[in-house]
Amino acid sequence: MAFGGELLDRLRRTRLFGEVVRFMMVGGIATAVAFVLFNGLVHGFFLGAGPMNGQPIPAYVIANTVGMLISYDLSRRWTFRHRVSDHPDGGFTAYVVINAVTMLLPIACLYVTRSVIGWDSAIADNVSANVVGVLMGQVARFFLFRRFVFGRPIRYTQVYGSVEEQAAAVNAAAPGRTVLVAPERRERVSGSTDRAMRDRGR
Repeated sequence: MAFGGELLDRLRRTRLFGEVVRFMMVGGIATAVAFVLFNGLVHGFFLGAGPMNGQPIPAYVIANTVGMLISYDLSRRWTFRHRVSDHPDGGFTAYVVINAVTMLLPIACLYVTRSVIGWDSAIADNVSANVVGVLMGQVARFFLFRRFVFGRPIRYTQVYGSVEEQAAAVNAAAPGRTVLVAPERRERVSGSTDRAMRDRGR
């Protein structure tokens, strides 16, 4: 037997899991674009030295700026579609700042392999910047984006319907399991002329 609080907890976990999966997919798309641009600029698509072979860090910044623009649009429309930004620009400035700060992680990895260790092959560049550095940056970005860019979650009833509707769906999917929920507490909106109702709690 499950109750309304348990059901809401389940929905929250489902939402978080979905955000993580979508964020990884969006990150993969943006990383793929940046990977192609970086290797074209630095390594000539593995066919010889590219136009920025001696400038891997500026090339990395250029490639990942393009990836960042793609990532922002997909994150706003898809990854964090159940969350909204309180920033007047839709969180774009905060998004850019977070990307710029977290980009220091792969840049630091690239600097170490290039300038400290002395490895300048395509494999060394890509492992340090596009594997190790990107993984570190992605973990940091997910939590920072969720907290500072798309910080306000949309109410569950705006996305999933009422708790009662979710309970009915769970009962239909699992006939042997009964889900009991308390009626949602609602109140009239002050001054409303159309009998609009709003949730008292989130």
